[in-house]
Amino acid sequence: MKKLLLATLVAAASIGAAQADGPSVYGKINVSVDNTKSDLNQNRVTTVDSNASRFGIKGNEKLTDNLSAVYGIEWGVAIDNNSNNSKPSINNNTDTSATGTTYDLAARNRFIGLQYEGLGTLKFGRLDTNVKTLQYVNPAQGVDVADDFVNGSFDSTQTLAGENRINNVIALESAKFDTGYGVFSANFLVSPSEKTVAKNAVGNTGSTATSTSIIYANKDAGLYTGVAYDVNVASVWNAANTFAFATKAPITSVNNPFASASNNTDLFRWVGSVDLGKLAGADGLTLNGLYQQAKLSDKNAAGFAGSSPKENGYLVSAIYKFPASILDGLSAKAQWESATTKSLGNNISDVKIDQVTVDLDYAFSAKTKVYGFWAQRTLKNPNNVGTIAVPLPNAGQDSNYKYSGFGLGLEQKF
Repeated sequence: MKKLLLATLVAAASIGAAQADGPSVYGKINVSVDNTKSDLNQNRVTTVDSNASRFGIKGNEKLTDNLSAVYGIEWGVAIDNNSNNSKPSINNNTDTSATGTTYDLAARNRFIGLQYEGLGTLKFGRLDTNVKTLQYVNPAQGVDVADDFVNGSFDSTQTLAGENRINNVIALESAKFDTGYGVFSANFLVSPSEKTVAKNAVGNTGSTATSTSIIYANKDAGLYTGVAYDVNVASVWNAANTFAFATKAPITSVNNPFASASNNTDLFRWVGSVDLGKLAGADGLTLNGLYQQAKLSDKNAAGFAGSSPKENGYLVSAIYKFPASILDGLSAKAQWESATTKSLGNNISDVKIDQVTVDLDYAFSAKTKVYGFWAQRTLKNPNNVGTIAVPLPNAGQDSNYKYSGFGLGLEQKF
């Protein structure tokens, strides 16, 4: 009788395991010691930084042979108990910065949904837009190889518009369809504004946001590419916001209409990644590229009368993994990125950000690495207006401002 009972319990446990995957805990801890310098104050500062450290819980529950429930929830954490995380805004559908405040357990992606095998997944929650996730067309490595340095100070979010995570999302993710010449997939999400807006209102009216992407991957040939398009997604135009970077003080719409952190934006992005080891026999070398163009969703937005602002952005990066004969686990990375905003109106000239980054990694294993980096961002501010509270040197003359840094870090995934 006892043997029969034991066999029954083992069988029941096996059935339960087959029907569910998770919940499982995952995450990463990334901490670095960094030294940065700003031309504005001519001072160097050394900091210990937590760089997009996070943990999460995810899993699925099999409901039928083809249908499963899926879920996940993720938090950002400040390992050094000092770095600023982003906290969700209660006023719109995008993040705002918790500047000057340690905000641990910051909301990252979280969702619940249903997945039908061979067809796709329906999700509800808070998610990255498809423009943002497009940089991972090559699942082995995102095209932004400067991601997260100095608590995100050299992340592409500081240069390019479009790096957004939004609330109130309904998302559709297709299954991957193999054509024999590569694999295609498509993604769509919509974020209802959940706002009551006055009739004929202009500016950030809280209109429904959408984000769409189409991705092609050919692993055998080492080719990955995709396009994505955001509509009405609140986004920061950092190239136009050069004034804010230079002065580190609030900017009025008189001097810079982009002082607002939530300009509703339509944005097109293309991303490509080529593994030259598979394509051309250059083992270990991967080249990546990104191009994007952004424009205001509402041409009548307050502060932009008579102008049609556009941001053109570019990113080129390379990754070289050294052969085991030299040092297994060693890789070198380099990246250049640029964004220029034109047609600003209000007698504001074109403004531009350029950034160069180099990085050397050594991976002890698939989950543990050490790294060192150097980066420099140039803020080209031809207007140089400053503010009344913080007047800039040589106001009214063309000026460039540089922000540079280097550091050593350790990352552990789990």
